[in-house]
Amino acid sequence: MLNNRVYLTLQSMDVKTTVRVGAYIIRQNKQGLHELLLLQHPDCPEAPLQIPGGGVEPDELIEDALHREVLEECGLNNLVVIRKLGTAEICWRLPRKLISYRHCFLLQAPQNTLDVWDHTVQGNGIDAGMKFSYFWHRPALDFKLPEGLGCFLSPEHIPELYD
Repeated sequence: MLNNRVYLTLQSMDVKTTVRVGAYIIRQNKQGLHELLLLQHPDCPEAPLQIPGGGVEPDELIEDALHREVLEECGLNNLVVIRKLGTAEICWRLPRKLISYRHCFLLQAPQNTLDVWDHTVQGNGIDAGMKFSYFWHRPALDFKLPEGLGCFLSPEHIPELYD
């Protein structure tokens, strides 16, 4: 992931790094079109739409973290990993210097997954106990997610959503 030279340079610059996962979860609707699972924060309306994801714990494998975060954040398990989309590097300056490496995957949910639902986040993370509202969305080409979350939301990376 990070070669030693890059890591040592970041360490000497007092830049913290984190490793995270992001889940682009799709399903086919009754018309046979793929839709993307999105979440919103009903208790925080100013928060942008997002995809499920979160932090990788020390010594945790990336795909294990992916499945754990999906289960904790939206209550779905046994989803099929279609492919890894890539790793997004997100640099934050405020409130502190931070570089986050988000490993993003495309997953398939069953067609009979609920159309909408609320879920209270499980686990020990900073979002534990928060309520997220989930729904399926068929994005247009101009649909955007916040920086770092939407970098793989394109026909090039997820052609299933734009067929």
